[in-house]
Amino acid sequence: MILYFSATGNSRYVAALLARELDGQPVMDMGPYLRPGAERLTVTLAGGEPLVFVFPVHSWGLPKYLADLLASMDVQGYVPGQNYVGLLATCGDDAGRTYRLWSRAVARTGLQADAGFTVFMPNTYVLFPGFDVDRAEVRDRKLAAAPAAVRQVAEQIRAGVRGDFTWQGSVPGLKTGVVYPLFVRFMTSDKAFRADADACIGCGRCVEACPVGNITLTAVHPQREGKHMPVWHGRCLNCLACYHYCPTHAIAYGSKTRGKGSYTCPRK
Repeated sequence: MILYFSATGNSRYVAALLARELDGQPVMDMGPYLRPGAERLTVTLAGGEPLVFVFPVHSWGLPKYLADLLASMDVQGYVPGQNYVGLLATCGDDAGRTYRLWSRAVARTGLQADAGFTVFMPNTYVLFPGFDVDRAEVRDRKLAAAPAAVRQVAEQIRAGVRGDFTWQGSVPGLKTGVVYPLFVRFMTSDKAFRADADACIGCGRCVEACPVGNITLTAVHPQREGKHMPVWHGRCLNCLACYHYCPTHAIAYGSKTRGKGSYTCPRK
């Protein structure tokens, strides 16, 4: 079983690659279980079936709300030592100590973490100064390298290797221990999101893209009769899916997205 969470498509793509490499393992999207009022995530494992989590690294840690979901999920049929439990985190550059945070979260639901891996995918976070999507050549190089990287991870999972093999990068303790908590507390607000009235076409792509159901089309468009504009409701991950999926580049986060690019992982 492969459980994935994805905002701009990178982790969804990697989960699909991994499923094929692991002989067609079933794939489940954890996103719907992060929405308000969602039912409890329940998974039933067969004997010896692996359980692999695929999700993006957000500011050198887990996406907001995901740790609580992992800690509260109901896993049936799990036998330590028989059902391999792994993490495959997608990241643009490095993961910090995401593996440590993830292993603690799944331990709360009775799972023993066996191993963690990373695969590099195109950058999507554009709000920090100097941060932007990758240049086209870097983006294409990462996408081209992903299948082989996932194949190698699948081989290690089949071999039952154990340990933290994630790419932590420099000063991982500072990034995950200091920057990440500050990010979750102060940098996941949606108050700065706006949709430009001239550019917004009221298509609802931002509503569909938001993985936690935080956006509705409720504001009446001032210039287009019968059209509505997006409104954010305060339960944001700062994943920027709304920004990246907007077909007219109408969504901005204050001035921080000015001049920045957008990216969504192509479906293959």
